[in-house]
Amino acid sequence: MTMKTIWRTLAVLSAGAVLVVVTTVRAVGSSGSEEQDLPREGTCELAQDLFPDNNPGPGNLKEIALAEPTNLAAYVRDRRVAIVMGKALFWDMQVGSDGVQACASCHFRGGADPRSINQLNPGGANNPNPTIDLGGPNLQLKASDFPLHKLADPTDRHSNVLRDSDDVVSSQGVHLRQFLSAEPGAIKDNTAVVPDPVFGIDGINTRRAEPRNTPTVINAAFNHLNFWDRRARNIFNGLSVHGAGDSAARVLRATGPNHIVPTIVRIDNASLASQAVGPPLSDREMGSLGRTFKDVGKRLASAKPLRQQKVAEDDSVLEPYADEDQGLNTTYRELVEAAFRPEWWQSNRIVVVAPNGSLSFVPRPDRPLLNNEYTMLEYNFSLYFGLAVQLYEMTLISDDAPVDRFFDGHPDALTQQEQRGMEVFTGESACAGCHSGAEMTDNSKRILFGAMVDGVKQPAELVERMFNGECQIVAYDQGVCNVGVRPTEEDLGAGSNDPFGNPMSFIKLLTLPPSDVPSEELLTYPIPNIADPPFAVHERTVTEGTFKVPNLRNLQLTAPYFHNGGQRTIRQVVEFYNRGGDHREHNVENIDFEIGKLNLTEQQIDDLVAFLSRPLTDMRVVQQSAPFDHPQLFVPNGHPIRGGRPRVNEEGVALDVLLTIPGRHGGPLPSAFLP
Repeated sequence: MTMKTIWRTLAVLSAGAVLVVVTTVRAVGSSGSEEQDLPREGTCELAQDLFPDNNPGPGNLKEIALAEPTNLAAYVRDRRVAIVMGKALFWDMQVGSDGVQACASCHFRGGADPRSINQLNPGGANNPNPTIDLGGPNLQLKASDFPLHKLADPTDRHSNVLRDSDDVVSSQGVHLRQFLSAEPGAIKDNTAVVPDPVFGIDGINTRRAEPRNTPTVINAAFNHLNFWDRRARNIFNGLSVHGAGDSAARVLRATGPNHIVPTIVRIDNASLASQAVGPPLSDREMGSLGRTFKDVGKRLASAKPLRQQKVAEDDSVLEPYADEDQGLNTTYRELVEAAFRPEWWQSNRIVVVAPNGSLSFVPRPDRPLLNNEYTMLEYNFSLYFGLAVQLYEMTLISDDAPVDRFFDGHPDALTQQEQRGMEVFTGESACAGCHSGAEMTDNSKRILFGAMVDGVKQPAELVERMFNGECQIVAYDQGVCNVGVRPTEEDLGAGSNDPFGNPMSFIKLLTLPPSDVPSEELLTYPIPNIADPPFAVHERTVTEGTFKVPNLRNLQLTAPYFHNGGQRTIRQVVEFYNRGGDHREHNVENIDFEIGKLNLTEQQIDDLVAFLSRPLTDMRVVQQSAPFDHPQLFVPNGHPIRGGRPRVNEEGVALDVLLTIPGRHGGPLPSAFLP
């Protein structure tokens, strides 16, 4: 029977004459009678005509400029020293509430985490049944555990499911503790162990694992928004992750030696700063229950940076400060005072925090400060921390991979197979539609706000319209996708709200009644888009189960893959997309319409895997040479077991096995994830 596709478009005028379009696809027999709804598998007719892809394909990352944080000179007076401080803070184990956990503990190989023991979290962020399916805490993963959603035929998502685990392969963080106090200069916080009902063996707390897989920090400076759910806002408020959504956020500014003013800070192009201030307060990653950033500042201000760790004499950033024994020959206070303008740290007054959170500013007493008393420098530590770490991470740009040299005019930089794989990447697989440009992600500032393609400035596409898996027109945020990794309801990702009730999704923000958005300031920021007509209140959107499109550079160094860490190899990822995802039918209302069976041949799969491997890998990252060199680090790597129970330390929590990462300028990478 001959089949043809008929498009039915319903134009509905809403208030303000805004056009909302809903499109369905129906299969019609030769007689013209309607037989059945036919959701498209991987494509929708007229998609390119209705929603043209303006994103560029792969290119040379050297040609892409980073967006600078706005008004940086109002805060930073010596960028070089700020980068020194940022690198020290990123690698310093003292930053963790336990004196062990550094930012780098989860980013020490290719900017990501290769550990494979005690790395499991029991499912997505909204999992109502928090149990670890694969074997409980402290499990040593095996290659045979992958993919987590295992099919009898990896080419057919409808084949028998041999295993389906909602566990997340993530990164171990801290033991669960309650913050008590911070002693200036101490290695760790004063805390009390809290029994952990999920991360423990026979009542002994193990290190907790985070709810999503660790993305790389290398090239993260190109991202417009950070974290998998993009909750790290592009506007840094100096205090927290949530930008203008956290309308109460204030830092302190001195307008005279005896006068301090709580001040609103808004620094654009600073998503990395927003991201940086999150993990130190997380009771899973680096913090403890009740810990605040002013407590981090109280302990670290007078501390010697990296005092437990050796710093290479030829470290590309830290060398001028390297102590011949361990750490740096300075304090964080001295680095702050050298790097930042004095109005953000210099005052004769101290800050007293009342039990209700209110502040008073009084002369500094002739005695040690109490637990609720802070110097201005201690109180503002989040401001320095965020900006310093961002400025350091802005140096971590891997722009000397074979693909960069290829687009720089050296055709022999890629083999014939790798060039064929790039053709598959930009053509049959449609990978480049989301993994766009030299950045390899459409979550980049340049792509979202209008890239240049063949010398022509493209329109901004922060929010736009597309088809979902049912070929219905929906509004969505570019830079995030639901690709069917897990059922949508397990983790809403960018479809969630922040702690203040504001939507993290831009399109959700645009289509809600203004009265439903707690932070009115969010409604004042322009959100460029190519929508014609404009978006309407209550227009249908796709936000649930969407996650940041990651960059693909150095991909062969950053396994496991996806936000749940569910795929071990690049080939498993390609097979996932070739079969149309794992949960396409279940997620059909929220899934991107392009997620459908690709029908790539074995040769095309081999070629695509080849392109995604060596050509995207910068050898400076592999060799840990500047700017990817680093200090020594001791990384928790599971717990020793005796008689079926973990051995314990003096606090009664599971003792750590520590993996030693040598500090060096150059040298081999730590072992890969389950090679």
